Amino acid sequence: MVHTAPMAPIELRCTACEHVVARGTTPRCPECGGRLEVARGPRPDTFARDPATPGIFRYASLLPPVPAAARVCLSEGATPLIDIPAAGHLTGVPQLLAKDESRNPTGTFKDRAMALAATVARAEGAAGIVCASTGNAGASAAAYGARAGLPVLILVPVGTPAAKMAQAAVCGARVVAVQGTYSDAWSLAAAVSASLGWLNATTTFTCPYVVEATRTVAYEIAEQLGAPDWVAVPIGAGPLLVGIREGFADLLALGVVDRVPRLLALQPAGCAPIVRAFAEAAPTRPWGVPETVAGGLADPLVGYPDEGDVTVRAIVASGGAAVAVDDDATLAAIALLARREGLFQEPAGAIAVAGVAEARRRGLIDEAATVVACLTGTGLKDPHAAAGGAPRSFPVVASQDELETSLAQPSDEAGRWRR
Repeated sequence: MVHTAPMAPIELRCTACEHVVARGTTPRCPECGGRLEVARGPRPDTFARDPATPGIFRYASLLPPVPAAARVCLSEGATPLIDIPAAGHLTGVPQLLAKDESRNPTGTFKDRAMALAATVARAEGAAGIVCASTGNAGASAAAYGARAGLPVLILVPVGTPAAKMAQAAVCGARVVAVQGTYSDAWSLAAAVSASLGWLNATTTFTCPYVVEATRTVAYEIAEQLGAPDWVAVPIGAGPLLVGIREGFADLLALGVVDRVPRLLALQPAGCAPIVRAFAEAAPTRPWGVPETVAGGLADPLVGYPDEGDVTVRAIVASGGAAVAVDDDATLAAIALLARREGLFQEPAGAIAVAGVAEARRRGLIDEAATVVACLTGTGLKDPHAAAGGAPRSFPVVASQDELETSLAQPSDEAGRWRR
């Protein structure tokens, strides 16, 4: 059913002082400056979804209320859950499946968040969208902003992969590189949002619609499988992990599943403030300068370490764990997924499988467990990093004889074309 009448603004509640803001684009609590989250109304009685409605809005009854006429959708979501037996065998977890979020319209799970954020921006009359990004969120914000007819400003740290910036620019966004880390871009985005009144779609907990939209990952996993024992989630600040936990909590309350899966949070060893906080059972402290090939997860949380605490609480509540993964293991997982499963992932996605292997090695995950690894972004986003940072060369031939000679030479894929 399509609603054309205006709906009340989405209410946001401060997590610190509980002040309620009846304006969906407000970035922070006007009373205390605290983090805002969506003030959810009464839960529906059933797990209602409309297969005829495209994108995440098939779950409209479980999302913040927005007019159907304002929805911004590119048929995001409905991503496949794929059995990856070769990866499962090699990681020591035979029942390993991949939730392949790289199948979303711009190649990343960020599309779920941007569908809802752009919808709120349109519904509430925001003048534009601003987003700090390491690349993926910016490309997604640009696409959904274009669909919504809104100007978009993307702020990225210097060194962001050119493919990600190009994708945003082609969609019409203004892309500006910021000296420093992602946290510096985050601070500028917050300032611009407050100054111009643009919706801040930065995909940390700064934008409350990120958690709301990523609940739909849990809804889909439940429809495809039920509740697995574990869900492995690559994290920067962690709203994807929190959204998955809250989505399964919704389904538990509705009687759809009998438990909330344990959550495995994964960060690169070169930028792991949340893993460190979990290990120390202490408040999250900002990281130094990130040093990792997984640029999509290089969030040092400078200026907002309290957002890491939100994620730590979700990990603990699930009975889960947090693991740091070195870059060599992540690059090996890229090769494993591509050569054995046909799935090309950027480092920030492949770390999910590398992390499952590390957790199994440490005895955190049982061999008999059913594990879903969230593959969060296509390798086409960052092919240079996926190749280990080194340019690749390929043989050039002009005849069948030269081709046969070339095939007789050893390569890093030796034996692939031989019976």
